[in-house]
Amino acid sequence: MARAVVLVRHGQTESSERLAYSGRADVALTAHGREQAQAVARELAGTGIDAVFSSPLSRARDTAQAIADASRLSVTVDERLTEIDYGGFEGLDRAGASERFGRAFDDWRADPFGSPVPGMEPLPDALGRARAAVGAALAAAERPVIVGHQGILRVVLIALGRLAPADYFSLRLHEADPVVVDAPALAMP
Repeated sequence: MARAVVLVRHGQTESSERLAYSGRADVALTAHGREQAQAVARELAGTGIDAVFSSPLSRARDTAQAIADASRLSVTVDERLTEIDYGGFEGLDRAGASERFGRAFDDWRADPFGSPVPGMEPLPDALGRARAAVGAALAAAERPVIVGHQGILRVVLIALGRLAPADYFSLRLHEADPVVVDAPALAMP
């Protein structure tokens, strides 16, 4: 069982640079994002990480591969770590999503787990898949790294009992900035 888990949001993309929802779109790292991936890889090398799990989307996979290479590990791609499906928000920034979806967007921002937006993956569904992915990672390694995206990593923190569902939007995960969770355990559903 894991002694710690390290969560890493992928490096910068053009979408993340402009604070747009990129969800399931497979956008690439920018040159700066590739530099961020190399920097976090150097930071984590020699810290005892013993497994790397990643979303299948290239921005996360490329960040995970840099981490794995620096620590002489392989990457396990887990579809359950794919970013939240933002549906119609895809490609929009917060102002654009609010303008296009109005009250539905505002309600979701006020109650992310209780006010699903039509066409968007409900966050309770994402929590179910995140819980399964994290459980597998915790069972497989003593200090796994999970590389993913802003939305799904927030849900991972909820699955670990480190963030309340109502606080989903209160936490901003910075690109390629590792978050270490000591003594991780799945919270009760």
